[in-house]
Amino acid sequence: MKVAEFLGLQVFESAYLFVLFCIPIVVAQKYIGTIVLLILVMLAMSTLMRKLLYKSIDIKGQGTLITGCDTGFGNAIAMRLSAMGFTVFAGCLNPESEGAKRLKEQASGKIHVLKMDITNDADVKSAMEYVTETHKSTGCGLWALINNAGVNFLGDIDFCTMDMYHKIMNVNLFGMVQTTKAFLPHLRKSKGRVINVTSVRGRCAFPVASAYTMAKFAGEAFSDSLRLEMRKFGMKVVIVEPGNFGGATGMLNEKSLAIMRRDFDTMWAEAGEEVKEKYGKEYLDRLFEGAKGTSATSYPTLGPVLDALEDAVINQSPRVRYLVDGGKGFFDVFCLLARLNSFLPETLMDWMVSRLLSRELPPLKADL
Repeated sequence: MKVAEFLGLQVFESAYLFVLFCIPIVVAQKYIGTIVLLILVMLAMSTLMRKLLYKSIDIKGQGTLITGCDTGFGNAIAMRLSAMGFTVFAGCLNPESEGAKRLKEQASGKIHVLKMDITNDADVKSAMEYVTETHKSTGCGLWALINNAGVNFLGDIDFCTMDMYHKIMNVNLFGMVQTTKAFLPHLRKSKGRVINVTSVRGRCAFPVASAYTMAKFAGEAFSDSLRLEMRKFGMKVVIVEPGNFGGATGMLNEKSLAIMRRDFDTMWAEAGEEVKEKYGKEYLDRLFEGAKGTSATSYPTLGPVLDALEDAVINQSPRVRYLVDGGKGFFDVFCLLARLNSFLPETLMDWMVSRLLSRELPPLKADL
C-alpha cells in the first residue's frame, strides 16, 4: 500500500470514528436543555414543598441535652435554643472553661451547665440523674439529644498509634453511643429525637484522616440503625454533617493546634525506622503547617450548621440528613466529593480526591 493511500485510509477512519462519536451528542443535544430544566424544576418544587409543609413544634421549655458545649457548635446552639425558650442541658468537658462560663453568664437561668465527659460512665450517669431530677421539679422532660461532642485528628495510617485510634473512637463514636443509650428512656416518653453531628467525612473517605473518618462512618451507621429501630416508638433520628467549618469551630484554635503538635511529635517518636525513612520528619512538619492553614479555607461562621441543628430540633418533620456546605470559595470541595461518592466509580473518585486535595498533602521525603 502506498504511503498516500495509507494516510488517506487513516484520515477516513479517524473522521468516521469522530462522526460516530458526535452523532449521539447531536441527537441528544435537544434533550439536554429539557433534562436540566426538569432537574431545576424538581429541585425548586422540593424546596417549595418543604417550606409549605413546614410546621414547628410548640416550644414550652422542653429539655434539650447538648454534648460538647465548651466551644464550637455545641456552645453556639446551646445559646440559640435557650433564647428560643428551651431548657438546655449543656454538657461540658470542663465546666470551668471559658465557653462554659459564657453559658452560665448569658443564659438567664435557662441553661444548666453539666460536667460531662462522654467517655466517662459516671459523668453520663450523673447527667442523666440531673435531667431526671430537673424534670421532676419543672416538668421540662427531654425533647432532644444533640450528640455534638467530638475531637478532630489528622495522621497517616503509617503514623497513627493504636492508642490514638482507640481514643478517637472512644470520643467520636462510643461516647455518642453511650450517651444515646442512657437517654433513650427519656426520649421515648416525649417521642422526641436524637440528633447526631457527624461530618462530611462520614460520607467520603479522605487521606490523612483514617481514625477520624472511621469514627464518623461508624457514627453514620449507628444513626441509621437507631433511626430504623426508634420508628416504632415515634422517635426521629437526624444526622447533621458539617462540611468545611474547622476554622470557625475552635478545632484549629491555639489549644487544639498545640494538642495536634504534641500528637505529631508522638507519631514521629513511635514510628518505625522504615516509616521514618520513607516519609521524613519534614512530612509531618509540613502536614502540621498545612493543617494550620486550612482555617483560611473554612467558612467564617457557624451559622449554616446552627440553622440545620435548629431545624432538626424544632421541625415536626426534619430531614434525615443535613449535609451542610462550608468552605470559603464558590463551593465546599469536601461536600462536592461526598455527593459524587454515591454515583461515580471508585477509580474516578480516587483520582478526584487525590487531584482536588493534592495541595493540602505534603510531599514525601523522596519528593522534597
